[in-house]
Amino acid sequence: MTKQELEFNKKDMYTYAEVREMIESAMMDRARYLGYFYKVMPRDLFDEYAKKALFAYGEGKAQNKFFEGREKGDISAMVDFLVSTNGVSATPSVGIYCVEKDAEKAILNMDGKCALVQGWEAMGLRPEEVDYLCLIASYGDFGHCHALGLEGEWLKTSTKPGCDNCVFKVCREK
Repeated sequence: MTKQELEFNKKDMYTYAEVREMIESAMMDRARYLGYFYKVMPRDLFDEYAKKALFAYGEGKAQNKFFEGREKGDISAMVDFLVSTNGVSATPSVGIYCVEKDAEKAILNMDGKCALVQGWEAMGLRPEEVDYLCLIASYGDFGHCHALGLEGEWLKTSTKPGCDNCVFKVCREK
């Protein structure tokens, strides 16, 4: 193995903290992409096309092996998926957990400030702009739910002053 190959492969194993930092950084970059589109596009066009694009992105996320064999409208499918992202892949720093669930709805708590919000804040966007971009980004979650025969609703987000968590409600589509 050459010295260059050895240097490249020296980190075949990463610590939890290293991987978590890489994922948070990637999520913050994703936030900045959306933030820069917001900054350069006319608001009406951004609003219309960002919602459509993110909804479609969310629908695409439902084409995941995790959901194979699950019936549409299965609340547990989305809850299990979201809770399974705990650890290094969850954007909230503490994690995602279900606080209430029955056959018709579930409430999930996401502790810690979302990396998307952190990315927009790092851009220097005003709190109302961060809140608006959070709403726009939510269309990805709404599309994901829709593709699974569900509806999603944010009851609380970390975009609000003094708030450090988000609460997401998932219910069967009406």
